[in-house]
Amino acid sequence: MRPADIHLSYTDPMTGQAPRSTRYRETRYTDIDGVVLVVRHAHRSRSGLWSAEPYMDHLHGEAFAAWAQHLKVGTGGGLIFAHLRRRDLLEQIAQAVGTEEWVRARDAWMGLPRDRWWSGRRFRVVRRGPRQWWALPADPASDDERGPWPREQAALDAVGN
Repeated sequence: MRPADIHLSYTDPMTGQAPRSTRYRETRYTDIDGVVLVVRHAHRSRSGLWSAEPYMDHLHGEAFAAWAQHLKVGTGGGLIFAHLRRRDLLEQIAQAVGTEEWVRARDAWMGLPRDRWWSGRRFRVVRRGPRQWWALPADPASDDERGPWPREQAALDAVGN
């Protein structure tokens, strides 16, 4: 994967909404290999730090303890990134995708229980190639992914988002 392949969006792919407040903090999202990463940058602060971590709003309460245990046992989690520059952060993420640590962390992340009462979208639509739009489940344990469709709007219409 190349850093240029990572597209940051202001729209939360799990809910379809923009973040509530962007004052002094920039929040963007990217969907990589089925994992939604939240990329944050506190502009107008003394720190120029960019960070990325998995999307957590849809997790069950017990999942946080399991994820903390994974971080304690693992060597940094595999899905948590930080850098002083946006370009370098994207390069760091691109280099990590597909590595053994990424796969181990992704599998641990996908195994965490989701909150069944969470009211976000059931599917999020991602592009995997030219004219290939896929619907990825918000809860991997309950649904299979669907696709491909030739257009994004066709995919959204098919999954009812």
